[in-house]
Amino acid sequence: MSKFVISQNMDKISSLVGRYSFRARVFFNGVFCDANAFPEDPSAGQLHLVRAGPVIFRQDGAAPLRVDEAAMVFYPRGSAHTLEVPDGASATLLCAHISFEDGGANPLARALPDCLYQPLAGMGVLRQTLELLFAEASSPNQGRDVILDRLCDVLMVQVLRNEFDKGDMSIGLLAGLADRQLSLALAAIHERAHEPWQLASLARLACMSRARFTEHFRNVVGMPPGEYLTRWRIGLAQNLLRKGLPVKVVSAQAGYTSAPAFTRAFTTMVGSSPRQWLKDAAPA
Repeated sequence: MSKFVISQNMDKISSLVGRYSFRARVFFNGVFCDANAFPEDPSAGQLHLVRAGPVIFRQDGAAPLRVDEAAMVFYPRGSAHTLEVPDGASATLLCAHISFEDGGANPLARALPDCLYQPLAGMGVLRQTLELLFAEASSPNQGRDVILDRLCDVLMVQVLRNEFDKGDMSIGLLAGLADRQLSLALAAIHERAHEPWQLASLARLACMSRARFTEHFRNVVGMPPGEYLTRWRIGLAQNLLRKGLPVKVVSAQAGYTSAPAFTRAFTTMVGSSPRQWLKDAAPA
C-alpha cells in the first residue's frame, strides 16, 4: 500500500528532470538591431527572451511571429529559425542554448512543441522568474553570467511544469504522466526500473486489459510500453555509467538479469557497447 501512495504523490517533473538532465548557457544579452539565422541543431534548443521588441521570428512551415512586448520564444529541439529586427529599430534580447542530454531524443525536449511562444503578460509564476532574469541581465554585478545560466535552468523547469499543469499535451511523456491511468504505470517504471516488469503487470497497475493498455499507451505516449521501458532503463544505465559504476552493477539496477543481456539491449538501442559508449562520451 505504501508504494502506491508514493507513486500517487510523486513529484513527476522533479523525477524527470533528475533523470533527463539539461543545461542552459546564455550566449547573448543586450541590444540587437540586425538579423541572425539559427541552423537546425539537434543537440540543443534555443531560448529567446524578448525584453523589448520588435523582433520577427521566422520558421519554415509556420507564419512569421512578430513580438513587440516582453515574451519568451523557445525552440526546444533546435529547429532551424531566424530572428530579425525591422530596419531602423532595435530590440533587447537575452538568448540561451538549452542543451538537453541526448539532444532532441531527450523525452523532455520531445514533450514540448516545436516552438513555444508565451507573452510575459500571460506567464503567471513564470513572469516572476523572467523579470528576475531581466533585472539580473541589466546588472553589472559580479557573477551575473552564472546567475543568468542558473535562472534559465529554473525557467525551463517552470516551463515544463506549466505545460504539464495545463494538461493540453496531445502526445508524449508529459501527456502520459497527465493521464490518470497511464501515470500509475509510468510512475512504477520510473521509481522501480529494476523490477521485472511485464506487459501484464503494467496493465494491472493501470487497471486496464493488456490490449487496451498497449493501444492507449502507444496513442498517448507515442511508442509501445515495451519500447518505453527499454528506453527508460537504458537512460538510467547511461547515468549510472557516467557515475563510474561497473557494468555488472548497472545492469542489475537497470532491470536486466545479466550483464550480457544488458549489453545486448544497450548496443541495440545506442549503437555501441556500454564501455565503448562511455569511452566516446568521456570527452564531452
